[in-house]
Amino acid sequence: MPRRCHFALPILLAASVARAADAPPTPPADAAPLVPHLAQFGAGDGPAAIEGGFRLLDAARTPGQSNAVGFDLATAGLFARRTLTAKVKVEEGGDGGAFLFLDTRAHGTRGPAPFVPEWTAPSVAGAFAVALDVHNPPSEEMFTPWGNYQDLPQREVSLHWDGREVAKRVAPAEFRGREAALSIEVRHVVGGAEVTVELAGATVYDRTFVAGLAPFEARLAVGAGTRADATTTFDVTGLRLASDGPTTAPRPPLHVEVFHHVRTDNQRTAHEAEVDLPPAAWAFGRVLLTLDLHDAGDAWDEWDRNGEVSVVDDAGRKLGIVPFITSYRTPCHWVVDVTDFRPLLAGRRRFEIAAGTNFYKGRGYLMSVALDFHPGTPERVAAEVVPLWVGTATYRSAENHFRDFFEPRTVAVGADVVGARFRCTTTGHSQVGEFTPSKRALVVERAAPAGGAAPAEGAAAARFEHTLWKTDCYLNANRPQFGTWQFARAGWAPGDVVRPWEVDLSAEARAGTTVSLRYVPEPYAFPAGEKAPPEGEVAAATHVVRAYLVLFRAPTGLVDAPTLRVTDVVADGNAARAGVKAGDYLSSYDGRPVATTDELRAAVKAAQTPGREDVPVVLYRGADRLELRLRPGLLGVHLSSR
Repeated sequence: MPRRCHFALPILLAASVARAADAPPTPPADAAPLVPHLAQFGAGDGPAAIEGGFRLLDAARTPGQSNAVGFDLATAGLFARRTLTAKVKVEEGGDGGAFLFLDTRAHGTRGPAPFVPEWTAPSVAGAFAVALDVHNPPSEEMFTPWGNYQDLPQREVSLHWDGREVAKRVAPAEFRGREAALSIEVRHVVGGAEVTVELAGATVYDRTFVAGLAPFEARLAVGAGTRADATTTFDVTGLRLASDGPTTAPRPPLHVEVFHHVRTDNQRTAHEAEVDLPPAAWAFGRVLLTLDLHDAGDAWDEWDRNGEVSVVDDAGRKLGIVPFITSYRTPCHWVVDVTDFRPLLAGRRRFEIAAGTNFYKGRGYLMSVALDFHPGTPERVAAEVVPLWVGTATYRSAENHFRDFFEPRTVAVGADVVGARFRCTTTGHSQVGEFTPSKRALVVERAAPAGGAAPAEGAAAARFEHTLWKTDCYLNANRPQFGTWQFARAGWAPGDVVRPWEVDLSAEARAGTTVSLRYVPEPYAFPAGEKAPPEGEVAAATHVVRAYLVLFRAPTGLVDAPTLRVTDVVADGNAARAGVKAGDYLSSYDGRPVATTDELRAAVKAAQTPGREDVPVVLYRGADRLELRLRPGLLGVHLSSR
């Protein structure tokens, strides 16, 4: 049975409430004393208090330890930003520990930390966590959960939210074997939070977006453990938690199902769906696409296949917005920010989802796709998505090296454009294309007045270089897998969405000008002293490319997005008599905005005054704004807030 104890430790953990969200989170010196609760779940002497903090793992480095300290709630309420600072001392070995922000709705306001089976993978429901892992031994064996065949440093930092690992990276700076400063900042934004983690003087995560991480009342916990075959230490001192920018819960997103558990096989390799999306004039601060690859049992294909979620634009072109690679029979869950594609995600749209062809033994995949539109006014809104290079490029020869595919493009930039972004997803295929790094550059020519002659090729304003290569496949959150999932590849990993190469071109693509872009691939460079692949094998290398220029304008003319959707109208009811239809969105009732059913009930109740014959109700039917007059009282509709 676990052994638990607790005691008061004054000013070990400080919490502050600041008026301005941008003010530095400096804890006050007179913070109230807090009560930590120590818990032991495994072998060894258990956790202990030390000068200024805690020793989570015993000095004997006993195998099989699992210890934690949970703190009572420091500051009640929701905050726009939380910042945790501490000093940690972790030795080489295994396993490691984690810092958890526990949602009090799931874990209460006081008491010990929850039991976590593996502290280096603290994927706990109702919690955000940052874990330090010092055990990922190198191995040449393909079919292991570790995958560190490159013998990369065993000092990994991972992010976890609500039961899932979000990301895992190797810390840039060595933190093992010495006291290292740690800082974790969670800054809530529309649709989630931006997380910054600094460790041993280096930035591990820099405003990394975590989808769905909305503000919640949080208390702190720290835990650590050792393995049966490897041990370490985990000392934490100087622990401080600052909470500032009091805030409220965000409005729920507008939720649209696109595909629900659709199955592919050799008879049907893709699925299409037409869905109604909110008008472009509605204000959304972020649009998130959720893609799930489900367990398909015996009907599950065994290989890593090219997959893609595409949307058809107004010109009838099928444009890939979320390319992905299927896993080696491991369920996958991704949430992808597709806000840049907002011009393609409005009105009635046709989508396609596909994942390979000619499946093994006629099997396929089981997939789902949904969109969540999070209310809010962005600093700038995507106004146009310009396809630059979309398709498959073939290497052909050292003289050609993909160049015949990448013809120069010239784009007219509108007078109202306030920013631009180059966004490119590329995956390399065939033996050489998949397992050979590929250098490339984006060259942007000097802008010329719109309608004028294109600038000369030599008048480059900027050159942005990049290497198409991904070395952290073995840290994929969707692990372990079967097959060669851990090997480094040209821009992709089995069981992962393809991450874009993004370049801010706001300084080059100026309003009212034209801008010329050239994609410059370089020939393959094979290691000196090694035998180069046969010429024909090199020539067969391919790159699947989806490159766009996204142009932004100021967020003028947007309206607050309603979230209450009418799913059904009662025959002969109040709303039916006024002309309300299923699919309409309620925006306001008697001049009061209504984003939730509780707000609607309150507005209806407030409008029921003696002698009143009707009230104004504003709703949207597609892009059209309608104002109707309804009798006070029940509407006679069924509503959905998602």
